Amino acid sequence: MKNFVLILFAFMLSFAALPTNQTVFAQENKTYYAKVLNSDTYFYSQPDDDENCKLFAVPATYFVLLLDNAGEDFYYAKYSDLYGYVKKNSVTPMDGTPLNAYANSTFRNFSQSGLSIYSRPKANASVVGSLQFLQEDVPLYGEIVGDELFEQSTNVWFYCKTTIDGKSVEGFVFSYYCDAVVKPSENVEYFPEITQELVFSNSQPTGGLSDTTTAIIILAVALPCLVILYLLLTPHKRKGGQKQQKTKLAGRGKDYYEFNEDDLT
Repeated sequence: MKNFVLILFAFMLSFAALPTNQTVFAQENKTYYAKVLNSDTYFYSQPDDDENCKLFAVPATYFVLLLDNAGEDFYYAKYSDLYGYVKKNSVTPMDGTPLNAYANSTFRNFSQSGLSIYSRPKANASVVGSLQFLQEDVPLYGEIVGDELFEQSTNVWFYCKTTIDGKSVEGFVFSYYCDAVVKPSENVEYFPEITQELVFSNSQPTGGLSDTTTAIIILAVALPCLVILYLLLTPHKRKGGQKQQKTKLAGRGKDYYEFNEDDLT
């Protein structure tokens, strides 16, 4: 019984010793804008320098949003509404937020039979969709060199995006059949360069339990323990009292029967 009582007291004390205000740290993603200063900065589908992973050259003077590290040589990045990768040595991280981070370029297709969208800028690549005749304002993310589909045409392909039957389709189109190309002017926004290693996570403190809430929890746990202690200890006291009373009566009876009348003479 004593051991059980000690366990209950220890349980109560453990709650009473809880700190009244605990601080919780939440992980927050930190991002950086990086300026593209060279015309040969490519946006990749995978963090791999293989030619098949290149999607397009990011327009020079514009920005990519760096989201995380992707190994030693690449950043996981965002350009406009596309997610991919850029090489670390091809962009310049800057301490600032540009007003026009991404180039707003578009074009029109004038091929009467429609213009195929390929998975790669190659003649033998698979076709993933097509643009309609005179479809205009097609988003143009960037250009890349690929196959020349016929002699004395061009080897430049556009990386674009469109919607077909409610689904988003991305890929490469042969630029020979594209006109009304809208290209923005040079982006002159510039910020201080970040030279130290980029840190993409930041621990932010958030509030813990208030003093009032902690006190209520302690009371809610302590009160039932006190009731249990009272119920355990009260019968023990009564039993002890009855035993003491019987002993006293027994003692009185013994004194009465040992009384000798000869002592009166």
